[in-house]
Amino acid sequence: MRRPIPRIPPARPPFAGGLSGTIGEASRGARRAAYNARPMGPRKSAQRPAGAGAKPPLLPAPKHITRRSGEFRLGADTPILLPTGDGPLDRRLLVAAEQARDSIRAKTGISLPIERPRSPDPSQPAIACRLDRRAAITPRAETARDAYYLSVRRTRIEISAPGTNGIRHGLQTLCQLASRRGRVAASDVRDQPDFRDRGIMLDVSRGKVPTRATLEALVELCSRLRLNVLMLYVEHTFDFRAHPEIGRSASPLDAETILSLDAYAADRGVELVPCLQSLGHMEHVLSLERYASLAESDRLWSLSPSHPGTEKLLRELYDEFLPLFGSSRFNANCDEPFDLGRGLSAKRQPRKKPGTLFADHVGRLEELTQRHDKQLMIWADFAHQHPDQLARLGKGVVLLDWWYEAEFDENRIARLRREGFEVWACPGTSSWNALFPRIANAQQNVNRWADAGRRHGAKGLLDTDWGDFGHYNALGASFHGYAWSAQQAWSGRVTPGDFDRAFSGWVFGEESAAIGRLYRRLGAVEDAGFQIANGSPLQYLYFDALGPSFFLQHAKRRALERSARRLEPVLREVERLALAKADDDFVGLARQEIAWAARATQLSIEKSLAAIEYNEWRANPSDRDSAMRRRLARALDALADRQAGQLRELETLWLARSEISDFAKTRGRARRSIAGLRGGAKRARENRPPRRLPSKELTLMATFNEMRRQFGMAPR
Repeated sequence: MRRPIPRIPPARPPFAGGLSGTIGEASRGARRAAYNARPMGPRKSAQRPAGAGAKPPLLPAPKHITRRSGEFRLGADTPILLPTGDGPLDRRLLVAAEQARDSIRAKTGISLPIERPRSPDPSQPAIACRLDRRAAITPRAETARDAYYLSVRRTRIEISAPGTNGIRHGLQTLCQLASRRGRVAASDVRDQPDFRDRGIMLDVSRGKVPTRATLEALVELCSRLRLNVLMLYVEHTFDFRAHPEIGRSASPLDAETILSLDAYAADRGVELVPCLQSLGHMEHVLSLERYASLAESDRLWSLSPSHPGTEKLLRELYDEFLPLFGSSRFNANCDEPFDLGRGLSAKRQPRKKPGTLFADHVGRLEELTQRHDKQLMIWADFAHQHPDQLARLGKGVVLLDWWYEAEFDENRIARLRREGFEVWACPGTSSWNALFPRIANAQQNVNRWADAGRRHGAKGLLDTDWGDFGHYNALGASFHGYAWSAQQAWSGRVTPGDFDRAFSGWVFGEESAAIGRLYRRLGAVEDAGFQIANGSPLQYLYFDALGPSFFLQHAKRRALERSARRLEPVLREVERLALAKADDDFVGLARQEIAWAARATQLSIEKSLAAIEYNEWRANPSDRDSAMRRRLARALDALADRQAGQLRELETLWLARSEISDFAKTRGRARRSIAGLRGGAKRARENRPPRRLPSKELTLMATFNEMRRQFGMAPR
């Protein structure tokens, strides 16, 4: 048997001092109550004085910053002065001031008072905020609403901005400039973003529905990163009163949660945009008896535009869903209707091609959307496939143009813009179908979309975070992607070192760049000797069952050994930073999620190496003597025990942020892998090799159908 890859055991049991076991209902409630209590900022262990004159990198990096001589010293008698006017105070200004006060207190221990005097004393040391349209770099641009000018002098700090958003952003920059001793280097900052709309879209339909506490904490993170748009992707995970079957048993969101979250987000400068699938990806809804007749085909994938019940259903869903949101926009999605025109519509409207059916459907959706005074948004993939139908789409429709691999046609936006449409560039976090995000792919994808968007006039940059096949990918693992897209949407490229320091400091409260570097290094461990589009091979290997070895048979020993060597320093860094022992707050959980992903990556590599040995034995049983088979059996049993332990840890982390939702699907995949390892160990001990593996080609469709089989669904 080949030399096993060395393992680095944890110094303490996983989650010791933090989470332990499955959170019970009582303790879960207590944890959630305290979930947002601690503001994002420095941990006590990280509170070391910065070097004299050091200028910390900022997130997002500002357009213009000029250092001056001297510094301002914050103190308990330094007030944040809010703008005055004839009308009542805008609540958003107070929330922005409270956010800044909490961040500075967490960083320095100094609590700043918040005041709003009619005639402030200009000689008093203070942080004075005022509204001034002239503060923007480009006052006539739509992005001027987010502009600000920050002036720091020895005796006073002034923040000027055209609106409340700019005041918030200026205060956030001030928080980052402040040292841990409460010193702020004298400087001038003039800033304004590149994109008007900057946001993320989180999948809450493919297995995992976050708790309200998680969603509120996510809004706080968006606000902190100056992401002003948040979408929650819904296919069926909403509790519709008129259609209760749709969300039943999926831990659905409800009206009260949305209303509360919408107001919470608005106070923090984040627009919660409604997002409800309205054409393809409707498999869950169409699998219900009440709605099966609305299916375009027996694939139960798309709603049929030719069935009159489709418009009736969508009208009723919209009437209940859209009034919950203050946003003036609505994303109806309508992406990937693969079976459009191949079923019911082909029978009822045989002369209409798929592109025509799509344009007709979007036209009806626009009418339904306008009943709620909202602007329709849809994904642009089908529009690209049927460019002859673009002229039939209303020019008020916003096209969300997406592609998630690093390489793509960067002129896509230009073609849509020439037709007169507002376009958003939509990259992805590359976190789905992966144990940990493919960081390099995600960054290149975001960079190219941002560059193309600037060149061709895109209005928004929306980073998508999907949950394909069970959504086992952790929310905290996507923080790096959120921050990177926020940086690209605001001011463009920065050096990796500066970004890692700014990200580690502003999100995790660390002075060093260690956390940022760790995301990159762990995200770079994905080589298994074969490639799968839109995913990481190690994830497929982690969950694959040893018996059929659908994915395991394609793993290559040398590639896995390279990945193991690359992972070793990552595991040491996880131990050094004690990530597994972090607190259970919003950011602390991200540390634990990174630690879990590192250990799961390690197990995937070692399991795959053991599977190679196992499949070599099943191909040539006489090549392995009894001693080698016993060692193999022990290795497989040990891997099964470790994976069972990681499954328990994963469930704990899942429940710390989300409802139970469809965790059973992920549990089932993991248990299938564990049973395969135990069964393989038994066969090795008894010298009963299974039949030789049939050769299986790893095509996109074969992969898709194998995943459906793993979820107990019929292949397509």
